[in-house]
This record gives sequence, structure tokens and C-alpha cells, in this order.
Amino acid sequence: LTTSISQSCDLSLIQLVFCIHSHKETFTILHHLFTNFSHSSTIFFIIIIIKHYYLIQDFYLFFCSTLFICSSITLYTSLTMALCSHNKYYHSAHTEQFIS
Repeated sequence: LTTSISQSCDLSLIQLVFCIHSHKETFTILHHLFTNFSHSSTIFFIIIIIKHYYLIQDFYLFFCSTLFICSSITLYTSLTMALCSHNKYYHSAHTEQFIS
């Protein structure tokens, strides 16, 4: 009986580790895709997350992971917009100074 319980616990731990590892890889890949591609691909990846919802058995993990990815998208977009506006301002000020 003890051996059976021990084997059952070992199997459960292996399944848990595999489950966590696969979800970690999935969301790491999605996070890198979000930060490396343009904002226009956001909807596509959100659809992927929704379609792969069955992979995630814990709704809390799904919610937190989705929130993390969406926050990353928002931050990336904000930083990109801020950088673009800063570059435009810097170049226009530099051009005006050069002309005068």
C-alpha cells in the first residue's frame, strides 16, 4: 500500500511538473512574440491564448498569465510610442537648429 501511494504521488508530481513546465514555455513564447512583433498582431495572439485555454486547468493561472501578457503589450506599445515621439521631437529640434 505504501509503495502504491508513493508511486501515485510520484506520478502526480511528474504530471504537475510537466504541466507547469509546458505552460511556462507556452507563455514565455507568447510573451516573446508579443514583445518582438508589432502591436497589430495582438489580436491574433489573444485568439491563440483563448484557443489554448484547455491546456490550462487552473483559471487563476490563465487569468494571471493573460494579464501579464496584456500588460507587457501595453507597456511595449507605450514605450514605442514615447520613443517615436521623442525621436520626432529631437530630430525636428535638431533640424531647426541646423537651419538657423
